[in-house]
Amino acid sequence: MKRLSLTVLLFFFLVLPTHITAQNLSPEEAFRKSFPKQNFESITPSPVKGIYEVYTGNQMFYFMPENEIIITGNLITKDGVNLTRESNLKIMAGKMEKLPLDWALKIGKGKTKVVEFTDPNCPYCRRAFDFFDGRKDVTLYVFLIPLSQDSEKKIKHIFCSKDKIKAYENVMSGKLDNNAPLNICNDKEVDDRVRTHRELAAQAGVGATPTFFLKNTAVGGFEKNTLDQLLD
Repeated sequence: MKRLSLTVLLFFFLVLPTHITAQNLSPEEAFRKSFPKQNFESITPSPVKGIYEVYTGNQMFYFMPENEIIITGNLITKDGVNLTRESNLKIMAGKMEKLPLDWALKIGKGKTKVVEFTDPNCPYCRRAFDFFDGRKDVTLYVFLIPLSQDSEKKIKHIFCSKDKIKAYENVMSGKLDNNAPLNICNDKEVDDRVRTHRELAAQAGVGATPTFFLKNTAVGGFEKNTLDQLLD
């Protein structure tokens, strides 16, 4: 096993007089007993003996049953591999595979399916737009996540437009920046779609844009080399 360096900030939420041992309780039972108010989705062994990954649905931290402490931060190998991030992406990939793509904005007719969570004003999202623009080998399923008030207005403009793909292209290419007039309608279906995109992002554990899912792999951020390798 590779040597690990643990970059952590310790939070001693509660230390009971009687320690809970792995022989008496499972990690899930130990965690519930030590932190009864803390919800979690899954608890699995980490690469470090005696420490467990706790996934809450959109966050990962660590639990040491023997000492009854929670640890926040990242596990990083001596080679610079962020094991926490890799675990998060694996969990996220499983969730993205089950997304109802009928809600997404579908672009293209290529053989490779790519799911993308994006924000209209995110610089790296726009670089990703340039990367995929005009490609014939992919079909994009785009979920639009507003990270600002201006982004939400632009997303509503896209959904209110008759030609949504053209409106999306205009927004992502920057043609509607600098207070350009937007077509924002008063439509319940548009409001429902904006809310659903945000809820689906939360369900998948997506907390930043852009985030991608393709070929059973989640990619956090615009990592061009990774995308090129997956699409090759």
